[in-house]
Amino acid sequence: MKFVAIASKGGKELLRDHRGFIMILIFPLLFMLVFGFAFGGMGQANQPHVIAVINYDQGATLPISGERLDLGSNFTHVLEDVKYEDSEVKIFVVRGTDLNEANSLLRQKTVDAVVIIPENFTESILDSTGGGTTPTPVVIRGDTGYMGFGVSQGILVGIIEQYQDELSAQLSSQFTGKTVQPVPKLIETRVESIPGTETFTSFDYMAPGMMVFALLLLATTVATTLAREVEKGTLSRLKLSRMKSFDFLLGNLIPWSLVAVAQVLILLGVAVLMGFNWQGGLNSIFLAVLVGIIGGVASVSLGMIIASFVWNDHQAATLGTIITVPTSFLVGAFFPLPQVVLGEVMDQQFQVYDILPWHHVLNALRSILTFGGGWNDIAQQVGWAVLLTTILFMGGVFIFARTRLRPDKQ
Repeated sequence: MKFVAIASKGGKELLRDHRGFIMILIFPLLFMLVFGFAFGGMGQANQPHVIAVINYDQGATLPISGERLDLGSNFTHVLEDVKYEDSEVKIFVVRGTDLNEANSLLRQKTVDAVVIIPENFTESILDSTGGGTTPTPVVIRGDTGYMGFGVSQGILVGIIEQYQDELSAQLSSQFTGKTVQPVPKLIETRVESIPGTETFTSFDYMAPGMMVFALLLLATTVATTLAREVEKGTLSRLKLSRMKSFDFLLGNLIPWSLVAVAQVLILLGVAVLMGFNWQGGLNSIFLAVLVGIIGGVASVSLGMIIASFVWNDHQAATLGTIITVPTSFLVGAFFPLPQVVLGEVMDQQFQVYDILPWHHVLNALRSILTFGGGWNDIAQQVGWAVLLTTILFMGGVFIFARTRLRPDKQ
């Protein structure tokens, strides 16, 4: 019955390592929560899709009544009011914008699709109803490789067809005093890709996400290194010198920031060799390095916080993995995330993911490397990333100094 004694020994050792045992249970739980949140809608079956509408329609006058008609605004209101069947949940959250901002929102995945209503929308529908020319198409623009766009596009086409049938019946009596047969096509649609992304693949959107994933893994390495210094007594000997907390943490921050730069450059090179459609020249590399440094500092700060609550490098590695891997999913590194809007900040929607600096780092890297954007395209994302990273770094310095760098009591 020796196996019973061995089993008893293993069970006791497992239960004695409370932190390690809890981490083993929490890791799969976090993964279940992350994937359930991303793909299951957290119990909400009907999720609104965020779209942008650009309405260029000038309206027109009805031929018999002389009434002024603005079908562009009318169609926009339809999109704003349409709801899921047997539900009070609206299908779309509609944002009004211009073309330049719309393209930027599409690249950042802030909106799923953009609907562009042409200038002569009302006039061309009236001409078609009276037997005139083919109407100018409504453009549905988006990232054709993005799942959210595919879903929104299908819903938009269905709504347009229903709207067309209703318009045909309403407008037929306005012509010649007799009922006109419904016109087969009052509204044409055309799908467009974001400019410059027609040949992009899924890998072109995932490559920047892999860079952010690598940056996040720095937190685990930093936490493990710091925990090892605590465990081996290196930190205790350093505390006997005149070293200040800021000196120690800044000294660790510099080399790890350089590692972040190396990761961005190496992964970009490998991605290009594997077919990544890198946009931009040397300027994009400099911007990517700058963004990578910000992401690296954020990860080092997270590593300080993790190291503050563990006693050895094994616990640091486990806790770091539990935190960084789910976080990489939550910032959108591997798949698109659902819209979870908390409110508006400076006329911009603020989502739950926006509290994480790596989310802004990812958006900036995609804007630079995938879409060929410049500083003006990433300035806002970089600003948020710097602000959140500063808060995280100050928090990391405070917590680590309080738990690991305080003078030992005699």
